[in-house]
Amino acid sequence: MIQRLSQITPEAFIAISRKEADIATGYGQTRSVMNILLVLQPASPIIRYEDVPFLVRFSPADLTSYANIVSKLEDTADLLDTLRSFIHHNGSMTTTADHLNIHRNTLQYRPKRIQTLTGKDPRNWLELIELTHGLLTFYQ
Repeated sequence: MIQRLSQITPEAFIAISRKEADIATGYGQTRSVMNILLVLQPASPIIRYEDVPFLVRFSPADLTSYANIVSKLEDTADLLDTLRSFIHHNGSMTTTADHLNIHRNTLQYRPKRIQTLTGKDPRNWLELIELTHGLLTFYQ
């Protein structure tokens, strides 16, 4: 059914829960998974709860006492796209530049701009985790 639905409407996002005893639990899982799909925008438009249970639990966690850092990127779509691509490509500048269809030198300034606006450097692994959490919580 999922394969058929994705063939009929290839632009549709599809979130799938685990098989649960009650519909409310399944709906909650699906809603959480859809949020992750919309926020992180992975390559595949289909996402299953089994693939992202950590991110589902990570999203609502109150890990910081300061205002959401990603809100500072809200008006800069190119920086949000860069951050998402950087997350998906494990911080690889070359792969991120290829995915965004920009020159690697053009990409060099974007992480610096993200750091200027947020105070977090996406090239630093721990700070990239904070930015990822910021994306997930900001767009809940």
